[in-house]
Amino acid sequence: MPYFNYTNVNTIIVILMIKLNRFDKAKKAVQKLLGVRDTLTNKTALLLNSFDGSPVKSLPDAVLEIKDISKLPKLIQILDSFNIPFVPRAAGTNHDGGAVAIKGGVILNLNHLDEIEQINTEEKYARVQCGTVNGNLQKALDKLGFFYAPDPASKEFSTVGGNASLGAGGPKTLKYGATSANLLKAEFILPDGETLLLDKDAPGPDLLGLLVRSEGTLGLASRLWVKIKPKNPYKKTILAFFPDLQSTMLCVKDIISAGIIPSALEAMDFHTLKAAKTDVEAGALLIIELDGKKSELAAQAEKVLKFCSERKALGAKSADNEEQAKALWQSRLAAAAALASLGTGLISLDCAVSRSDLPRIITEISAIFAKYGLKAGIVFHAGDGNLHPNIAFNENNLYELSKIKKAVKEIHTAVCLCAGTISAEHGIGVEKRAVMAMMFDAGTLNCFRKIKQALDPKNLANPDKVLPIASVSQKILTPPERIKYLIETVKKANAEKTVLNLCGLNTKIKLKGKNNLSLKNLNKIIEVDKTNYTLTAEPGINVKHLAEELEKENLFLPFAPGKGSLGGEFCSKNSPELKDYVTALDVILPDGTFIQYGGKYVKNTAGYDLAALFSGSRGAYGIVTSLTIRLLPFKPKTAKPAAFAPWRPKAVERKLKSALDANNILNPFYFEEAPHEN
Repeated sequence: MPYFNYTNVNTIIVILMIKLNRFDKAKKAVQKLLGVRDTLTNKTALLLNSFDGSPVKSLPDAVLEIKDISKLPKLIQILDSFNIPFVPRAAGTNHDGGAVAIKGGVILNLNHLDEIEQINTEEKYARVQCGTVNGNLQKALDKLGFFYAPDPASKEFSTVGGNASLGAGGPKTLKYGATSANLLKAEFILPDGETLLLDKDAPGPDLLGLLVRSEGTLGLASRLWVKIKPKNPYKKTILAFFPDLQSTMLCVKDIISAGIIPSALEAMDFHTLKAAKTDVEAGALLIIELDGKKSELAAQAEKVLKFCSERKALGAKSADNEEQAKALWQSRLAAAAALASLGTGLISLDCAVSRSDLPRIITEISAIFAKYGLKAGIVFHAGDGNLHPNIAFNENNLYELSKIKKAVKEIHTAVCLCAGTISAEHGIGVEKRAVMAMMFDAGTLNCFRKIKQALDPKNLANPDKVLPIASVSQKILTPPERIKYLIETVKKANAEKTVLNLCGLNTKIKLKGKNNLSLKNLNKIIEVDKTNYTLTAEPGINVKHLAEELEKENLFLPFAPGKGSLGGEFCSKNSPELKDYVTALDVILPDGTFIQYGGKYVKNTAGYDLAALFSGSRGAYGIVTSLTIRLLPFKPKTAKPAAFAPWRPKAVERKLKSALDANNILNPFYFEEAPHEN
């Protein structure tokens, strides 16, 4: 992150490591593979790689310059054989210490792996090496009339691989999705050096989503195949000023309720506007960018301006050309720099709540800023509930730093009490590990730990990140009454080591036998939230019937419903788009533990992606008892349901099964020699 000044290391958090240099034992083997010049142990190299865009600082034992992508698997095998921790690192822009070697070991410098290997405009994908700078890919695509949707504010220096590992998004997330929704395939190296080719559409759990977006703690993606889209030649940008945030969010609600999904909906609060020295006195600013067919844009823009007027906008103006559009965006793009200029450093937080809770949480955060007298402001992606409280500070003022530490804790507490997430696109890293114990209960945290232990038993891949170490969760989950019988059934089966074959409406694998456990009676709509455009429903509901009921309310599923139940569509991965719209899950694990993941927020990168784990898992890893899904205000063009393909678990999927279901209780036939599939 460019806003920190590390000239005085005494004013930042320093993690001191007293350790023997384990790398000495592996040095000869590594030098043989990479060469002496690319195996760095000098003090300058270690210092330059001892920090990222956070206050965390720690010296690695060595910095390894990776210039040949084919050598990565062998290198990681060497590190595994000597039990040496490694930290994948490229641009080092992480906000939370994720690219710092807090346990020593080696930094894998991936900056040199920056080749755009292929752009296929016919099949609409690009294949890039992990160190490719996002902005460089955007420029290459722009020349061909295409674009890559994830566009974080750091795109001019952050990398596609780093964006993927953190689930980064940007302004276009609302319409086009964050990195995970735009990732098609990846070449992924596990912590022991085994290389996998992960495909989003492959049968079985969504390993692509689970492994790649793990902040390097489950391995690293060396190559990525990303979705590219033709540029819309027609855009309309509108800038509106409002008296307060409440009016701003009501306008956002009006826009989306009208079936208009802008390519960007960005907002700034009063304090950020003041720092940016805008010439308008207002409580908030809203930037609306529309793209699409020329015939539609004029009518959409007219509606947006009408909504702005109805919500008492102090003023609104639209751009007539590209230059004017850039001028309208300038205040938003300069927001962080403007705040940073108020001090010698800037802390940028990252959280998300439901759209309807944005005014409340922003009011609470603003009150925390005022309580501690901080130089701070908030910018946020208004369409998806993702907000970035930014705090300027002076590095030499220890009193100010102590106040900021208290304020950050209170902000994270407020977000958790608002049923939000502490990370929407920056990840957890080191800085937010302890807060994970506030956001998740002990059972869910233990599920995360089992995943880590299964795939990285030696704890070598970016160790001591994401998961809390000393903090004990105080959050208690109470399972709904309607599923308590299921929990007892699973606990009994686990204790007696008896089999449970799960099915919904039994339209896919057509199970027969006495050990079947049907979920078809879990078939209720729990909630339809028209404000946040979310549906929460039980897994046994008939998906076509569900679609019909929603359409009566002018609400639409984001996928083409197939034959069978909602849970069946999700757990079979029959509808390709569904996983990217699932924001929350309730699950009973094979030992009977009830866990919850996610919420009504659009983006979430706190912990491992459990939606990815259970998508396509066919009931083998747990029983999904409810799903929360984002709805659309219009009927989308969607792909037809995929054919139900046989799943033959890979070794990595078997490791996950052993970790989560040691007794092979749930749908064990998938892990036997002859799976019972039609």
